[in-house]
Amino acid sequence: MSLAPTIQRYLDNQHINYKRVFHPYAETAMGCALAAKVPPKRVAKGVVLRDDEGFVMAVVPADRQVDLRAVNHFTNRLLTTARQNDVKILFRDCATGAVPSLGQTYNLPVIWDDHLGEEPECYLEAGDHRELVRMNRDSFLDSMKNQPHGRISF
Repeated sequence: MSLAPTIQRYLDNQHINYKRVFHPYAETAMGCALAAKVPPKRVAKGVVLRDDEGFVMAVVPADRQVDLRAVNHFTNRLLTTARQNDVKILFRDCATGAVPSLGQTYNLPVIWDDHLGEEPECYLEAGDHRELVRMNRDSFLDSMKNQPHGRISF
């Protein structure tokens, strides 16, 4: 498996410039950063959250954790971490645990952390455990246009 078809279609249809970066197998966003020799603060980690209304994806740097209190404040919801089974169903064209940070391509509302927009480039998991998508800051911001953002990590 490589770049998830859903992600590739979205990036191509939106004319977002990106490069594919291959790396040794790694299961976590932090592991992918280390395997690709990329600063973890530049790797976007997608964390799927849920409540009775449905799902939301919080996108934060790989070296940070989602601040649920901040996310709940921004969204005016009471979200908790989604179950792994839910994540498998939502991301059918991805390897288990390789959640791309472009939740909007899977019809999930997204909220992203401002720290990612401060970096000169951003890397996203591509839907498997051996590849990242690299974007410059402008391309990342284009990919997240119309998605709410704020300081949602610690």
